Amino acid sequence: MESADLYPLGPETIPSDLTTPSRSYKKHAWLAMSGLTLFMLAYIALGVCFTGITVLGAIHLSEAFDVVRAFVTFCSGLLSLFIIKSLLSVRKASEPNGIEVTASNQPQLFEFIHTLADDVGAPRPHRVFLTPEVNAAVFYDLSLANLLFPSKKNLIIGLGLVNVLTLGELKAVLAHEFGHFAQKSMMVGRWVYTAQQIIGHMVVARDWLDKLIRGIGRIDIRIAWIGWMLGLIIWSIRSVVDTLFRLVIIAERALSREMEFNADLVAVSVTGSDALINALHKLQAADHGWQTAISVLHSEANNGRRLSNIFQAQEAAMNKMKAVLDDPDYGVPPVPAAGSEASSHRVFTEAMARPPQMWSTHPANRDREDNAKAMYVPADIDSRSSWQLFTDPDALKKSISDDFYNPEKRSELEEIAEDDAMMRRFGRSYFNPTYRGNYLGRDALRHFTSIDELLTTGDIESDPLYALSKIYPESLKESLAAERSVNAEIRTLEGLHKGELQPSGGTIRHRGEELSKAEIPSALQQLAEERTALIETLKMHDALCHRSHLLAAEKIGNGWQEHLLHLLYLLHAVEHMAAVVSNERALLVNTWQVISADGKVGFFEKRRMIRTAVIVQTSMREVSSAFSQLKLPDTILETVGITNWDEQHPKFELTDVTKKNWDQWCQIADEHIGIIGRLLNYLAELLLEDVIVAEDKIATALKNNTDIEVAPLAQPPLTKYPTLMQGDEHQLQSKLDLWNRFQLAHGVAPTIARLTVAGAVIGGTIYGGFMVA
Repeated sequence: MESADLYPLGPETIPSDLTTPSRSYKKHAWLAMSGLTLFMLAYIALGVCFTGITVLGAIHLSEAFDVVRAFVTFCSGLLSLFIIKSLLSVRKASEPNGIEVTASNQPQLFEFIHTLADDVGAPRPHRVFLTPEVNAAVFYDLSLANLLFPSKKNLIIGLGLVNVLTLGELKAVLAHEFGHFAQKSMMVGRWVYTAQQIIGHMVVARDWLDKLIRGIGRIDIRIAWIGWMLGLIIWSIRSVVDTLFRLVIIAERALSREMEFNADLVAVSVTGSDALINALHKLQAADHGWQTAISVLHSEANNGRRLSNIFQAQEAAMNKMKAVLDDPDYGVPPVPAAGSEASSHRVFTEAMARPPQMWSTHPANRDREDNAKAMYVPADIDSRSSWQLFTDPDALKKSISDDFYNPEKRSELEEIAEDDAMMRRFGRSYFNPTYRGNYLGRDALRHFTSIDELLTTGDIESDPLYALSKIYPESLKESLAAERSVNAEIRTLEGLHKGELQPSGGTIRHRGEELSKAEIPSALQQLAEERTALIETLKMHDALCHRSHLLAAEKIGNGWQEHLLHLLYLLHAVEHMAAVVSNERALLVNTWQVISADGKVGFFEKRRMIRTAVIVQTSMREVSSAFSQLKLPDTILETVGITNWDEQHPKFELTDVTKKNWDQWCQIADEHIGIIGRLLNYLAELLLEDVIVAEDKIATALKNNTDIEVAPLAQPPLTKYPTLMQGDEHQLQSKLDLWNRFQLAHGVAPTIARLTVAGAVIGGTIYGGFMVA
């Protein structure tokens, strides 16, 4: 096929002002550029001051030597060098984990890329890399020279993206990436973006000069004080620069949102309003399918098996999710209703507007869709496979897939079919579409404080057949989807509130409304109430399911009620203990991160870490004691490879944490907790499978009125074990203590305090330097 035939046709008509920067864009662009210009002038002025002190000192030293003046001149020279080297630094872009292709080995792909770049008015990429991820991006080297002379752009094309998008959709995604560097009217935005990246590198870069000053600080105290003083001044310079740069970033964020919208409109201009939005919709499922495929690949490798086509595994994972969720439209963009206007059709609702992984810093999907369809541009979406752009795609898929394995051990692994591997992952009974996805990523019994609560929750019909007919209704899918959506909203708002996430454009948008940071707690409270109601609904359903099967088991006899009840006790215990272990590990890791945030651990921070370790140690010993008393079915012990549970199960038997061993204890404890936690999670999967299989067998025997064999002998239940209800987890520290907040400028008051101290140090240094020089 000719290369030209593979380039999808664009819209027949395009509004003349479609990609013209808006008034809002221009305002934010000039504000950002003004801020960056003032920042650079201030930074250069600082360098001029230290250079002036150095020059004056050198002139005076040439006339008459003075020890103090020589010392000041030397120090100011180092500080001048520190500032100048930052201005001249170059950030080399690291090459992606993939393979580089050229026009000689992928001619059709390059013809497509070059045609698209020319079409949108963007520079053609200098180098092209193919990576396995669900991603597409442009990367490049950065230096001050790039403010005047554009750097050469390199393109990343993720084959996990190619695997799920049609030719028309891939064109739209790449057009968005090129759109950031297209059109002369976008030059201000490009300048701001490039300058922001360069200055960001200047602020965080550490190199040989930092090592030199630290080295001086470790010499004899008669000399070390010089390193300490220089370190303080450099810390002050970085602190002031960092604070000023954060102010610049605020203006840049508002521009960033406008730049994303404009890049989307560039894509609309060559593909129409629908292609990019359809691609965005597909990426949610593509991300999940890819992560599942990677997980399966590693799991199979651990068992001596190898996948030859990771991309086939991605497709298989997405197909399995359709079945598990009982949703044939999973990952498929909805089409307009018959007779409705295409321009008013929306793929994304407010509740599902979160960006996919590859565009996690972009505006919400619904906002992007509204922007792309504000001036609706109709165009057909080329439905051909994107793989047609590649020469010998099968060989390419195999080459990328092989790279996931150690070359020396790859040949030792048995090659298996991707569908078979995915069947093993989704082969458990609880993934059956009958259950509407009820057990997908959910603990079955964690919402009950005990099995006694399970047995008394909700009303149940006395007729077991009628009771069984009421479980797993169609409406369950909606409740589960609502819970997943609310959980995602809560995670996002919590991340924004803690500062772990930054809103696109600096504006927090939630369910179509703009929120201030002060309004987030109120929104979280509302979401928590919604989640509580949904959890209660699902909890009632879970109780109905298991109580109905226990009622049916009582009727069929042969020990099945006792057997099922024993399995439920075990599953409840294991799920709760897994939650406790995860909670204790989170506390240990969080405390370690807090006390080491500034790179140093002081006396009081050490004491705090020891107190936390004692709490974790006490809790883990309770878990370990209960863990050892589990009476697991022989089939499960065989699956996990344990013949004697008492002797072989992992134990938490570390010595007491002390002032002498606390740091090593924490590292070892983290490893042990991880091992126990992983086994508990695996046991929960196996026990849930046993519960579902037993319940299915009971229901089938009752419905068909057939005989059933005697159930396995039930062991006495474990009734004493640590439990953890949702909401009772440790309150992890999201804000640093006062000293670390001062050091890292977390919060308004610490930022002002650090800026004041740092400014005083710099001002005093410059004043004293000129006086002495």
